[in-house]
Amino acid sequence: MSTSSSQNPTRDAYIAGLRQFADFLEQHPAVEAPSEQLLLPLLTNDAVEEFAATHELTVATSKDGNKSAELVFGPVVYRAYGYVDFSLHLKQGQEKQARAWADANGMALEPANEVAA
Repeated sequence: MSTSSSQNPTRDAYIAGLRQFADFLEQHPAVEAPSEQLLLPLLTNDAVEEFAATHELTVATSKDGNKSAELVFGPVVYRAYGYVDFSLHLKQGQEKQARAWADANGMALEPANEVAA
């Protein structure tokens, strides 16, 4: 059953790919199904609130203030998520990755010396 909109070829191709993937899994029962969670990064909490309102979903808020909402299709969860401050989230993730790399390579990160103008 096709519900192609013909107005968004990228979206239509994604939906077709999901159907092909579901058919593949059905035809090959020995192949493990992937994680039950599909992620929709909306980046901001406001975008999550709007998504949730549109689909009549409950919004969950993490201890850090980041928000998410979920659509559930049997064991499959379509999880939209956003952040209080996406730029800060990226910065913290990059720092964590850099520190892990430094640790793994016997190094330490130190603040750069600031030169007074």
